[in-house]
Parts: sequence; structure tokens; C-alpha cells
Amino acid sequence: MRVTNDVLSGLLRPPAPPPKQPTSRERALANRLRVLRTVAEHGHLRCSDLATCWPGAKYGEQMSQRCVRTLVKAGELMPRRNCHGGLSYVLTRVGAAALEVRGIAARHGLDLASVSGPTFTHNALTARWCLHKRAQGFETFTEYALMNGQAPVTAQQLLKRYGKLPDAVLVRGERLWLVETESAPKSTQELMRIAALAEHTARKVHPELPYVLAGVFIVFDAEQNHGARIAKAAAERWSRYSAADRALLASRVTLARVDLGVPLVWRGCSEAPLVLRV
Repeated sequence: MRVTNDVLSGLLRPPAPPPKQPTSRERALANRLRVLRTVAEHGHLRCSDLATCWPGAKYGEQMSQRCVRTLVKAGELMPRRNCHGGLSYVLTRVGAAALEVRGIAARHGLDLASVSGPTFTHNALTARWCLHKRAQGFETFTEYALMNGQAPVTAQQLLKRYGKLPDAVLVRGERLWLVETESAPKSTQELMRIAALAEHTARKVHPELPYVLAGVFIVFDAEQNHGARIAKAAAERWSRYSAADRALLASRVTLARVDLGVPLVWRGCSEAPLVLRV
């Protein structure tokens, strides 16, 4: 076999150097921006929520606490007492500017009433579940992101299509899921409206968008009896359909039961399709 000069050159050439590893300063900056961006997407978050910025880390919450302390000291985050007595963090004007200069849309959260108001539990549960789904590869957008133009679908488009604004949406490729959070018992009529969303599955979300509705998630505290109430309301809503159609519609609704400690401590989540009561 004849060996050419090009082959010899390749054999004699020293191996390519390994890729340059980021310095500790570069890692710290990346962590800082990741935390700021996550807060910007949700409005307000706790350190336990921000631990998801270090997926798989054994001491993720301690890492988030250190990063948050640095950001508070720099004036980019501000702590606020939430209605559970703990601390939630919002972007300051300085923090929003730090993101905007890098082309990331953001607004400060200094005027957010939801931190200490009655909707805090609802918003916090939605945000934490969305962070959980993000770790599974979904793009997630809470109502806060929808209202502030941070999602690929607008609040107006969803309102026009479905008659209500969901608590969040999930996106994966060209599939989109609507998310409803049950942090307090809703009326049967409201639950029937939520069940009705499943009737739009497999249809385009908006004529000008590529997304097709893939289903509906309903998120709630596993210790509460929302599952049975949802099933009862769905059965009433779909009573005019055949048994096969009712089963199909139910399969399009996923119940996400969140295991929560007190106060609002995330322990995990299990998911299962809605099963109608016979």
C-alpha cells in the first residue's frame, strides 16, 4: 500500500488540543445570567426554585443561595417577603438592564403584587412545575411570560382561540400543551371549561403559528381531591359523546399530582391520564 504525503502529515501532526475549559469567573457569570433570566421569565422565585438552574447538582439549593446573595449584593435581585413568610426574589431595574444589554427581554419585578398577594401559592406552584418540565426538555411559559410577550404565542391569541388564558403553556417542537393549575377548589362549571380545552386537541393553536394543540395538563397538590372533582366535571361536560369519544378526550388530559411539603416544598410529581368516573 502506498502511503501519500497527506496521510503521513496526518499521522505526524500533533493531536488537537482539548477544548478550553471555562474559567471560574466565566462559570460564575454564566450562573448569574441563568438565574437572572429564570427570574425574569417567572416574575418571582425562591432559592429552592432556582436550584433547578443546577440540574443534577447534589447541593443545588446551596449553590442557588450563594448565587442569589451575590446578585442581591450587586443590586440585580431584590428579596421580598412572600405570603408564606419566606423570601422570593424579583429583578431590579439594574438586573433587568443586565439582561437587556445582552438582548434578553426583561422587566423589573419591583411592583409585583403577586409575591405577597393571595395568588402567590398558585403562581409559585405553576412556576415550580414548569421548571420541573423544563428539565424534561420542554420549553415552558407561565402566564407571566405570556402577558409580557416572552412566549412564542401571545395571550391574545390564546384568549381568542380558547376563551381563557391558561396558567402556562408547554412547547416541544410544533406541539403545544395548555396548563391549568388547581391550587384551590374551582366550581364545576369552571372545571368543565377546562375539560373542554381537550376538545381542541390536534387542531392548530392559531392560523399564523405552526403549533398544534397536543393536550392539557392539570397541576395540583396530590393531597387534595382535585382529581375526582375534575373527572366528575369532565364526565358531565362530555356526556353527549360516545364512550369511545369520552375515553379519547380523557386521554388528552394529564393530571399532574405534585407531592408538596409545608410550606410549598417540592418533593416530586407523578403524571397520569384522566380517568373518568363510571
